[in-house]
Amino acid sequence: MKFVYLTLALAGVFGLATQAQAQQTASTVNPLWRVAIGSSLNGSGDYQVLKTHVEYAPLLGAHLRSVSRLAYVGSSHPITIGGVYHIPQSYHAANLEQELHWLPFGANRTVEFGVGGGGFVGYSKSRSYTSYGYSEYAGYFSVPDNYKGLHVGYIASLYLDFALNQERTWRLGGRLAFQNDNHGTTLPGSQVQLSRAW
Repeated sequence: MKFVYLTLALAGVFGLATQAQAQQTASTVNPLWRVAIGSSLNGSGDYQVLKTHVEYAPLLGAHLRSVSRLAYVGSSHPITIGGVYHIPQSYHAANLEQELHWLPFGANRTVEFGVGGGGFVGYSKSRSYTSYGYSEYAGYFSVPDNYKGLHVGYIASLYLDFALNQERTWRLGGRLAFQNDNHGTTLPGSQVQLSRAW
């Protein structure tokens, strides 16, 4: 009888130790730090811009991930008319972005899928035009449409990540996103992202 009690006690201690180790292992894959690079289409000017970001993505339960992101978006794409007249066209922005992602199949799986949205605030500088052309009297011309200053907007995105190791601490995947700000700048795009759980 004493042997049975001793066996049960040892099993209980082993069970608690295993549970603690499992919880410790689970905590090592949360939160994620991500770096990403890709491109977006500047919808107001229809040219590609670079987008790169770093983000911090802790879990909020088994099916939610909070995403705090520092992002840079920018590129220059001047237009040349008649081989002689150049119209400057560029967009550069630095954003603080916040999203909440729903993970319908759960977190920290071999394949992790998330969909969600949020908002952002940042500073941007844009050089563009409202019209351009050629006049018999004035020659080539363009009407500038430039601005710089603060902006706010919303983001919708989805991502798919694949675990690169058995511990699932390294992940590689892709992200599709659409964002729009109060200046009417739309930026649909995609990024490749590398994640590391710390």
